[in-house]
Amino acid sequence: MDDIVGLVGRDALIDDLVAEIRKGKHVILTGPVGIGKSAVLRAALDKAADKIELLIKLHDHQAKGQFVEIARQMLALGLLGAKELDLPAKLHATPGPEIDWREVKSQVNRMSMRDLTQAIIPALAHSDRKPVIAVDDLTSLTPTQMAFWLAIFDHAQVIGCASEKKSRVRKLWWKMKEIAVKPLPPDVIRDIVRKYIDAKGVLIESPDLYISHVVKQSGGVPQAIHDMLDESGKERIIDKRKVREMRHEAGVSYLDFTPMVMFLGALIVSMRYVGMGTGDKTLYIMGGMGATLFLTFRFFIFKGVGR
Repeated sequence: MDDIVGLVGRDALIDDLVAEIRKGKHVILTGPVGIGKSAVLRAALDKAADKIELLIKLHDHQAKGQFVEIARQMLALGLLGAKELDLPAKLHATPGPEIDWREVKSQVNRMSMRDLTQAIIPALAHSDRKPVIAVDDLTSLTPTQMAFWLAIFDHAQVIGCASEKKSRVRKLWWKMKEIAVKPLPPDVIRDIVRKYIDAKGVLIESPDLYISHVVKQSGGVPQAIHDMLDESGKERIIDKRKVREMRHEAGVSYLDFTPMVMFLGALIVSMRYVGMGTGDKTLYIMGGMGATLFLTFRFFIFKGVGR
């Protein structure tokens, strides 16, 4: 499935990110969950590999786990030693790449963010090569954790992803060039779905309806497209009923008319009561006509929703 959905329609975006990586800038990729930020990041790093001497990839979504992972990879790259991490003295003469992470993992995990930073920052500062740190998710950072990351920014190039740029860590965003990962346009989604149909040989009663429904329900989110194609591909035959039943949370959101309908209904009822109380036959008749139109309108609206 990934080879079908893949990175179709993202070439220009990847090229933009590669250009910023080669300039040595800090970059933040933004966009909703499932939009493909991590996929774009991986593709750009692969394409810019010739300009990246040291690469540290972080997949943990929590700041503490990210710093532990930085320490692990810096040990493996020989940028950090056992002494800096206050590991047992017997390991101080052992080169970082030769240290068995399984033996020291629990001790490093017990270190505080501050202690980890005090070990990591000097090691980065003394390195003659500036590493690139790629982070899958910087969304959940707190102001305290932001301070630790800002210290890293001075000695490494950071390329990260965030589904939301929280204002409480705005100082971090100020230092990063933002590249928005936007939903895929309809023509690209249609190409992806046609490629899927051809590759999988799926039997579809109405291909055009199927394609347009995926376009509408996916909202241009690659993960939603992947989910819908993968789920529908489990069916032996996809008829029109099954197409209409396909739904995804990322899809088109509909306006909730409930408050407006309640207000309109209350207004019509009040018109009738006011007409009765004041003896105004015109107002009373208008209220009755309004009630008839309101009930008719309500019937057809809910009938459409049921479909």
